[in-house]
Amino acid sequence: MKNLLLILLLTIGVCHAQEKKIAAPKAYSLVGTIDKKIPVSLDFTVSKNMILGNIRYLNTKAKLPIRIIGYVNTGGDYIMEEYGKDGTIGAVINVKWKAGKLSGAWNPIGKKASYVIHLMLKDGEARQETFLPVTLAGTYTYQYGEKGYQGSIEIKKDKNNTYTYEIGSVTSDPARNQADASGTGIIIKDNAFVIDINKSCKFDVTFYNGFLIISSLDKTGASNCEFGFNATLEGTYLKVK
Repeated sequence: MKNLLLILLLTIGVCHAQEKKIAAPKAYSLVGTIDKKIPVSLDFTVSKNMILGNIRYLNTKAKLPIRIIGYVNTGGDYIMEEYGKDGTIGAVINVKWKAGKLSGAWNPIGKKASYVIHLMLKDGEARQETFLPVTLAGTYTYQYGEKGYQGSIEIKKDKNNTYTYEIGSVTSDPARNQADASGTGIIIKDNAFVIDINKSCKFDVTFYNGFLIISSLDKTGASNCEFGFNATLEGTYLKVK
């Protein structure tokens, strides 16, 4: 009995230690300026180093939310991209916590300019975003301005609870080198599946709430995929329909 109790206590201790390693999602609500003159509010949640939220430009009449998707890198930088409803990325935000404030750079896509952004926490409780997807089938896309990298993937659900997909992407203008793939009878497990091009070219596809992320499973990236020069399927795709 004594040994059983000891084992139980050790098991509980291990479980608690594992729980501590996985930080709970953290929501933030901030307000500040870009270039000291453009007022903005930024609300986002961080979960497992991923970022999901919205930015609003307070000098506009409607103050509509613009989707923010990003991540926290190993250096503690918060890197976020602004997605329009059609998947066009309008700007990249790169900020870091300094003395209780988020400060860094706001970089509009297609321009060489970079502007300072300063944000401070607002009073009150911030709304937490949900990362788990509601549905998987749909059209997902991204585009870095008119001339940058762009890609689109369409996922359809079949009657037998499997899925089909068709994906295509191109590099920046003027080359527009291509990468594409398609598949049928795909089983999506734990909100993820693998695009299998060949033995040395595989991509992980993971679904989230309103977007998906495609990343290479090969250490050499897409070099063995027989795509066009510098072309890849990797990227963060916004669900547009």
